Amino acid sequence: MNKALLSAFCMFASFSVAQVTVQVAAPQAYATVGATFSLQATASSSHPITGWHVYLDDVNVYTGTAAKTISTSLTAAAGTHQLVVRAWDTSGAYGTQYLEATVSKSVDTPAPTPTSSLPTPPSNAAVFSNIDQVTTGWSACNTAACAGGNGGGSYWQAFNQGSPSLDGRSMELYHDGSWSNALWFHKVGAINTATNFLWDFYVQLDSSSTTAAQSLEYDAFQFLNGYNYMIGSQCNYAAKVWDTWNEVSQHWLHTTVPCKKFASGTWHHIQWYMTTNHTNHTYTYKTLVVDGVAYNLNQTQPAKYLGWSNNLGVQWQLDVVASGAGYHEWVDKATFTAW
Repeated sequence: MNKALLSAFCMFASFSVAQVTVQVAAPQAYATVGATFSLQATASSSHPITGWHVYLDDVNVYTGTAAKTISTSLTAAAGTHQLVVRAWDTSGAYGTQYLEATVSKSVDTPAPTPTSSLPTPPSNAAVFSNIDQVTTGWSACNTAACAGGNGGGSYWQAFNQGSPSLDGRSMELYHDGSWSNALWFHKVGAINTATNFLWDFYVQLDSSSTTAAQSLEYDAFQFLNGYNYMIGSQCNYAAKVWDTWNEVSQHWLHTTVPCKKFASGTWHHIQWYMTTNHTNHTYTYKTLVVDGVAYNLNQTQPAKYLGWSNNLGVQWQLDVVASGAGYHEWVDKATFTAW
């Protein structure tokens, strides 16, 4: 390529690179906000905007698609935090806005969730309320055969914890041990006609969880006519997405639903709507709602024949990273509805 042509090419290339400008309308820089606050931002470019990321203290807390404007709610613990708001366009260029905001205090009551995203159970539905307050009928394990992991570390469960708590009585879970998992599960009894399930609960994590947790697992299950409908889910900290469980292959499958690390010291509301099909022996993840944000999955997985007795139940699991450092999770207002 001759010098004149090379020069012309370089000039064309320099002018073809777009510049993306990001403006944040809320929160204002150095503003003081509540534990749950609104984020509103606009991006402009000579090329179409293709996506967004918002980082809170270096953790990706929001992922947006092609839109010039975003509006969402974020939750953070008390203290000063750095926000990084970034948008990309079709040329690959991106623009960034940095700001700091101070959360005045954490709050016990999370923002209300949109009930329109979830079905209303019929009047004859079986409702198991405050499972976290039931002190009998629990089982727990940390062996590789039961919970995966390497079977090491210590784990325990404590009931009737007054703080932190939403209703005065939470359940506390603890686990440590390098690459180790601990599982707690509770059976509520068989309802063989049930094919619809709503699972609703709150969790709070301590500050150690942000570095010690590998994933946080939340499962519902139905055993019917020998088949295990293990409707498992986990907030996968390592992959930064929610995973669902395939009982036949015994593997976790990544979804496209983002999973930020839960801010410590504040309550997070998790709701699942799930169904089972007893004719073709499958279970379907319908809708996940996290802190009021709904995601429609409609993902179906196969059940597996294990010959177990009929039953229903729920379970929580804590997975630890290589450091082996322990962390705590509190569970409150846990309700399981079946019809």
